[in-house]
Amino acid sequence: MQYPHRVNMAHSDATKKKILVSIPVEDRQLDGVINVPCSSSWAGCAVVLTHGAGGDMNFHHLERIACRLAHSGILCLRFTCKTPNFKYRIRCFEAVLHFLRGHDDFAIAKCIIAGRSMGARVAAELATISNLTNQFIFGVACLSYPLHPPRKFSELRTSSLIHLGIPVLFVSGTKDHQCHKDLMDSVLDKMGTDWKMHWVEKADHSLNINNKPNNELIDMMCEWVVTWCQSVFMAER
Repeated sequence: MQYPHRVNMAHSDATKKKILVSIPVEDRQLDGVINVPCSSSWAGCAVVLTHGAGGDMNFHHLERIACRLAHSGILCLRFTCKTPNFKYRIRCFEAVLHFLRGHDDFAIAKCIIAGRSMGARVAAELATISNLTNQFIFGVACLSYPLHPPRKFSELRTSSLIHLGIPVLFVSGTKDHQCHKDLMDSVLDKMGTDWKMHWVEKADHSLNINNKPNNELIDMMCEWVVTWCQSVFMAER
């Protein structure tokens, strides 16, 4: 099925290119940006990435990850979906996947879905319920997964994780008030799929240290994401 889209070449040079897209979802259009790879080393592979309950696709972590993925040869589509409605965000994310899968210019066959905070929870739930899993979705990357509301340790959001059947990456801070380390470690022990967990010492839910962004940490996080994505795609070759 083909999806109509508006494309605007926003930036192009010898090493990188960004394409602005408008993605139709039910009664609205979602804004998106495609970071096009500078090489064909991972042709047919893509990561789709979205933000948390606040902010948008231009959150600095997401921009840096998208650029690093494209530099490594992996296409990355970021999109903005500003709604607190969890089920609606799942439908929006799946519509974005259909948009990318049907895009004539890229011929994407393998995808990893990723998100930050609420976006991570949406990605995990989508991978659990979608018929695209194991056909188009082959992994989930979760940045600051919100395991529970702030300091409400009895209200665990685990159903999206326990039933995952594909590889998953987690990056969380040890001072994240929405992801108590001991509780997360207990959930990981119960997961029946391949997982990778990176704990960032002294980092909060925004992966800031002492309330400030840390460039060294962001670079390290980007490297974790790229290396893990490559390992997932390599296993599917």
